[in-house]
Amino acid sequence: MLMVPGLALAKPGRGGPAPPAAKWTYAIYMDGDNSLETYWGGMSLPMLQAVPVTSDLNIVALVDKKSTTGVEIQKISGATVTTVETGPEMNMGDPATLAWWIGRATALFPSTYFALSMWDHGYGWIYVCTDDTSGDRLSMPELQGAIGSAGKRVDILAFDCCNMGNIEVAYQVSLTNLVSYMVGSEETVPGNGFPYDLMLTKLANNPAMLPKDFSMAMVDGWGEYYSTQTWANTVNLAAIDVVQLKATIGTFKTWATDMQNLLPAYRSAYATALKTAYYMWGTHYFTDLYDYGFHLLGTKGVKDVTLRADTATMQNSVASYCIKVWDASRMTDCKGISLYWGTGQDWGSRSTAYLQLAFAADTGWGAFLTAYNA
Repeated sequence: MLMVPGLALAKPGRGGPAPPAAKWTYAIYMDGDNSLETYWGGMSLPMLQAVPVTSDLNIVALVDKKSTTGVEIQKISGATVTTVETGPEMNMGDPATLAWWIGRATALFPSTYFALSMWDHGYGWIYVCTDDTSGDRLSMPELQGAIGSAGKRVDILAFDCCNMGNIEVAYQVSLTNLVSYMVGSEETVPGNGFPYDLMLTKLANNPAMLPKDFSMAMVDGWGEYYSTQTWANTVNLAAIDVVQLKATIGTFKTWATDMQNLLPAYRSAYATALKTAYYMWGTHYFTDLYDYGFHLLGTKGVKDVTLRADTATMQNSVASYCIKVWDASRMTDCKGISLYWGTGQDWGSRSTAYLQLAFAADTGWGAFLTAYNA
């Protein structure tokens, strides 16, 4: 049994055969130790309970609430929610806790395929999973480290969190060589969160579904729900082939090199494209990568033949790894993944942390942003 220092969860009863391996385990890292706690009982849990029960799908959660002390491992089977284990308070912002949960979930609920769903606040590459009690949160290097430390294949890494459909996030987790697909939103995720009933019912009805197909089915379920919510005109979700993204990251590196080399000639064109492309959270700091390329190639964009060709190649790569995208009415130009473009005060406050990301170093984008802001 993997252990986090200071944690001694109650063990299930001994004896009897090991549980049969299901096709899928959907394991939720439910960090409700913050302002989102009420959405678990009010939205997410009822949706999970609406998923048809099948022995081929385990739905489980590590639950940490702000209003209570301690954590629970829960198994959700229709209306029945079983507390499998309990334990003392844990820091959900500690990568050791996430690594432990991956190991514990795969040990308690063996399955052919494993999906890990992060449930909490997110802020792109900046952080995910804020734990108020501990005053901690996960950085992207810590997320990578937790998955790598657990050493288990994560067929789908899903983010029921804001803004995690971010190329910096996807590239960081790709370096584990353990994550196959990622499901996340470029934009803010409403409090309603994932429509788990529509997403997981598709899997319960067809548990033989492969990870690629399930990642796309999750996006379909999201679209079915949010297309009925007339207020939700700036929501989106995408399924991202993490292996393909890593394999084609060279196209972004080439593009970033062109961008930096031509910065003296095209600084104004870069800024114009940034202002006109779709951007997240009401700021220009996170922009849809594909749409930025579209505006860069526009009539007032760059004329350099090489940069134009490499921009198109970069866009083709985005289209190859963003395998399924659902956009609401105000996001139809978005293709599934965002890019950080820090400027001014935001860059000044975040540049040190950004330059520590693998993406910033490996692609040269950190060097470009440094030059752009000089």
